[in-house]
Amino acid sequence: MTQPSRLLAKSYDHKKYPDHPPAYALLIQHERDVSEACKSLAEVMGAVAFFNAGLDPEWLPNFKLSLCANGWSQDLGKGNSHFQSMVTENPDTKQLLRHETISGLLLFQYPPLKTWFNLPEEIKIIALWGAMGHHRKFDQHTSANSLLPVMKVYVSHNDFNTILTEMAEDLNLEPPPQFQQDLIISGDTKNKNDIFAIEVLDDICYDFDNYKKHFQDEKKRRLLALVKGFGICADVAASAIAKGNEEANQYCLQEFIRESLSVHLNPKELTKLIHIWAWKTTELPPKKWNINQLPPGFKFLDFQNQVAASTSYLTLAVAGCGSGKSIAAYLWAKKWCEELEESTHFRLIFCLPTTGTTTEHFKDYALESGIPEEQISLTHSRSFVDLEMLATTSDQEELEPDTKPEDVAINVLKAQQDKIESLALWSTKLTVTTVDTVLGLMANARRSIYSLPALMQSAIVFDEIHALDERMFGHLMVFLKNFPQLPVLLMTASLPENRLQAIQNVRPDINLISGDSKLEELRRYELEYIQIKDNTWNDETVWNAIQDCLENRGENNGKVLWICNRVDWANKAYKQVLEKIKLGCFPDIPVNVYHSRFRYEDRSYRHRQVIDNFNKKHQPMLLITTQVAEMSLDISADLLISDLASIPSLIQRLGRLNRRAKYQSNPPKKAIICSINNLDKNSNPYPKNELQDAIQWLQNLINLSCTLSQKDLSDQFSFMENHQEFDYKKAEQNAIFFSGLWQTRPGMTRDPGYTISVILQQDYDSWKKANSNKQKPTQEWLRKYEVAIPFKNQVLKWDKRAGVPIAPDEDVIYDYDQITKLGTGAKWL
Repeated sequence: MTQPSRLLAKSYDHKKYPDHPPAYALLIQHERDVSEACKSLAEVMGAVAFFNAGLDPEWLPNFKLSLCANGWSQDLGKGNSHFQSMVTENPDTKQLLRHETISGLLLFQYPPLKTWFNLPEEIKIIALWGAMGHHRKFDQHTSANSLLPVMKVYVSHNDFNTILTEMAEDLNLEPPPQFQQDLIISGDTKNKNDIFAIEVLDDICYDFDNYKKHFQDEKKRRLLALVKGFGICADVAASAIAKGNEEANQYCLQEFIRESLSVHLNPKELTKLIHIWAWKTTELPPKKWNINQLPPGFKFLDFQNQVAASTSYLTLAVAGCGSGKSIAAYLWAKKWCEELEESTHFRLIFCLPTTGTTTEHFKDYALESGIPEEQISLTHSRSFVDLEMLATTSDQEELEPDTKPEDVAINVLKAQQDKIESLALWSTKLTVTTVDTVLGLMANARRSIYSLPALMQSAIVFDEIHALDERMFGHLMVFLKNFPQLPVLLMTASLPENRLQAIQNVRPDINLISGDSKLEELRRYELEYIQIKDNTWNDETVWNAIQDCLENRGENNGKVLWICNRVDWANKAYKQVLEKIKLGCFPDIPVNVYHSRFRYEDRSYRHRQVIDNFNKKHQPMLLITTQVAEMSLDISADLLISDLASIPSLIQRLGRLNRRAKYQSNPPKKAIICSINNLDKNSNPYPKNELQDAIQWLQNLINLSCTLSQKDLSDQFSFMENHQEFDYKKAEQNAIFFSGLWQTRPGMTRDPGYTISVILQQDYDSWKKANSNKQKPTQEWLRKYEVAIPFKNQVLKWDKRAGVPIAPDEDVIYDYDQITKLGTGAKWL
């Protein structure tokens, strides 16, 4: 390839721009934009990020210089023949080396530029490690494709020289060297004048590995991680903003960054949210609410006030299910908002473990808060599906004149679609999200890194932390350790002793607050553990209890919650109920089954249906479900039927029984826990030893010979705990945002699961028929129609579209009626 007239950073539409490339496509303009974004982020975010990470403010000048040098260095390597071919004449061009690797090669190994790029050693190393990892594709496994033709790096090009000249002026370097010929990089050693790609790459990795010893101090690792993270943010901001404008004078990155990151909550907005929630607990219609004050006689619980008053940067609230932890969190956030209003742009991020709990919380708090729609966000992988569902199924009354929840949901959806997706949280003051959004930062997850500026301006609530798997809990520990002055509230109904000890070890400043004693000691449960001879859905004791709850309700609402450990068990129980209905049992009683084996669109609808039906007073209902009930369903049952499960799972399941009980106004409700035959064969999804522990825990509770409280559940749990020490070193290794150093690759946010998301063949065929001119579905369509099924090796043989397996009709069937909305979902044939 002959030397091009202009060096490009990106491809562009030649029909739209026939005469010359638009500014956003030029390498020289992109370099300017990224460096400008780095400067702005350093100015706007540097001090607050340093404070959160406990770094010495005297390091700020080095941070700003490293970040700016990172920005200039990132894409210098794009000025090569392979990359330029890829963005111009041949999009399928393979590259001998990725462009960011070439950038590092030029500035760290190529003698003329290595000598010129003479920043202080540590600043230079941090800048280059950030630059070479800004696409999260550089580590010890990075390799050169030696079978490809030689690559020219256009170091003699005018654009390249201009970039180096501006870079020198900005970083206070000497004028750059002038090149008369281009640099040749080859995959072999045939020409001695060429740079041998494999050899130079090995040298770089060797030298970088030796330099790791200079980052044994955890504070230096924090500094490096911040430079790397903000460098990635600068690149995506520069690309996203510039692409919408033909010329550079049509946009201002500094203005965009300052305006986006100036969005903040104020105490009045949080006060309004709290007042609206309080009025919703009354029997008064919304038109009679005065949201400028609390309802007459309304008082917060002592433990809620204690949470709000906590001055520690880390607070842990341990309180039973349904005890008011969520509103305690907003009271806590309001206090921190008042505390930080003058010194920073305060935001709140509320994290939950699952998409279901996240959507429900968003609906119950943020959606009806009165905060402008464009400044609140529901953030998880399928959030747009749930927002669409909220927009079409909400049947609540108006909160304020002319403001319906479904209208707010529509406006939030539109606002999120209008925002630049990757930067959505930059201009959002209240975010309700899955925990992955924050803790994904520890695994170099793309969206989490993009959200780093917003995270650094936020107080963060992590709810249901007992539900975090080992890897994610480890990420939480590393996050807390490395951001010791970021306000964080942890909440849970119960916590194993070894996890509590792990938190206390990394953060001795923790303030532990227990739930309201009257509620924690309230007698809520009548517990029975029964031995099942065959299976639960054929047991006479179970059916008698169900019939009695549904038909002899008394003070009950007749809500029956039946939780099975496996989807196939839940479906069998559901079909058994339908058979009994045919025989005349349970007339006019709504019956449903809810689990994860539905298309997400169908699951989202069923979720709303289940919640709405359970909330109808004096209307009996029988719901059969799986572990999704443990957190995703904020419901209160009058009878609980449950398979034997792990102790934390049983505590959560019991939290759905008699959930609205307040002091002595509600009598205890019955819970029947059913044994599992042949634990060696049927223990999944729990380890056998956890079920054996649960049997002993249940027996200890029954031996108390009384109705039970949530305090009883947690006390007996603490007596049985496994005191194996949490492995923080392993957690540090997994948290590659800090431990990766010169290597930057995406890691795992959660432990591997047992299921895989697929698209049904029938759905893909329908899409293809309606979109014959398109090669693959959009991500939005995939998220809407994906179905989770148990993984089998057979999946590896299926065709894929956009990376998602297509499940053939002869392998997976789907039972769901789009008209009646009934069915049992997907299953293997």
